[in-house]
Amino acid sequence: MLERDIHLTPRGHLSRRQFLRTSVALGGSAMLSTVASGCSLVGGQSQTKLTVLTHWGDKPLQDVMQPILQEFEKQNPNIKLDYQTVAFDQFLPRITTGRASGVHPDAYHVYALWVPDLSASQVMAKPPQDVINDVQQAYSKGSIDAVTYKGQIWGYPTEVDSYLLLYNKKLYQESGVEKPPATWDEFKEVSGKLTKRGADGKIQQAGMLFMPGWDSGVVHPFTALLWSNGGQYISDDYTKVLFNQEPGQQALQLELDLINQVKAVDLGLKMDDFIAAKGAQIFMANWWRSALKKGFPGSLENVGVAPIPHGRGSVVTLQYNWLWIVDQASKVTDQAWKFLKWINGPRQAGGSSPMGDFLINALGVIPSRGSDQQAHQDVLGDSFLSPFVASLQYARPEPIMPGGQEVKTALQKQIEAAWFGQKSGTDALNTAAQEANKILADKTKQ
Repeated sequence: MLERDIHLTPRGHLSRRQFLRTSVALGGSAMLSTVASGCSLVGGQSQTKLTVLTHWGDKPLQDVMQPILQEFEKQNPNIKLDYQTVAFDQFLPRITTGRASGVHPDAYHVYALWVPDLSASQVMAKPPQDVINDVQQAYSKGSIDAVTYKGQIWGYPTEVDSYLLLYNKKLYQESGVEKPPATWDEFKEVSGKLTKRGADGKIQQAGMLFMPGWDSGVVHPFTALLWSNGGQYISDDYTKVLFNQEPGQQALQLELDLINQVKAVDLGLKMDDFIAAKGAQIFMANWWRSALKKGFPGSLENVGVAPIPHGRGSVVTLQYNWLWIVDQASKVTDQAWKFLKWINGPRQAGGSSPMGDFLINALGVIPSRGSDQQAHQDVLGDSFLSPFVASLQYARPEPIMPGGQEVKTALQKQIEAAWFGQKSGTDALNTAAQEANKILADKTKQ
């Protein structure tokens, strides 16, 4: 999913949201083209304004998107695109507060985890049948499931992201590590070998990097470890979380062992310390490709990619998605769906869609559409992305349920409390489960 994508966050870490928010004032928007509200006359022809909102605010991303928008406008001179961007962590508040005030875009690019709450708030318009048919025919089951809620497909899947173990090949070689770890025991052993300390005992090279302060960076890898240990995040009916059961306790204990027993983790190090070669391993998603290609010593050729080490179960990872939706309150829904069909559809038989071109050229991520994957096999087959493409065969979609973002935030905070020694792992996960179950119960009453 967004995937990322490089600037420091207030906590000193890099996240997808920070990579994408450069040059965007907090809560503000950057526009590639703007016109007054309503319709205007251009060359004697009535012109409709169509407002589109995304979180792709970084200038390099806009530089790739702008020609695509201009291409659509050239083909559709009766539609003027008002393209706006907002920082990721202000995206959902922007949607909710905007709709409350009666000011809202016509189309959005949103995180799939938000779909249940956007559905309950009646934000999303149901797609026309030709869009539903296109999604069903052109996308994989995982991507379709990620944009489906209560049996309804809500929009076009765009990027798909999964988490894998990234490692510095040079540091592996220097530390005598011949191959990435496959099991949890191997993971602890390898992480220890990769850790280097100074005369004062402080870590100079971390064997493993964690990412406190970023919800996805904390919760997504934990969930993958939980699943690989035979555990469940939530019950099948989505009424009760299960991440605090024994498999989850063991997954968190693995992380705590890396911090306290193996002493391979320095929680003060940042995500970009992997790029600076101060950390040898990290669990990350494929959206980071562009940043690694540009800044990693030796570029992508020196970045190893492997499955996340598994526990008592089989190899598994977490997949998350993004999608394009149309606002139910839009007065130009026909034009909005026309734009989304165009940007997500192949320009020609066997070719890429404009969306596929953007995802590959601007972000270097995996497009959800099957024909886009075929059209960009040269990039998707490189040493970095090909393991991520392969991981989609064993990845599980992030659980999509009402209150999903709130549950995720509650779990993040409690895991971090355990990491920093404020709580035991058992107490942390039990507290998170209590908070999560209350959130789920409250959602069912709404």
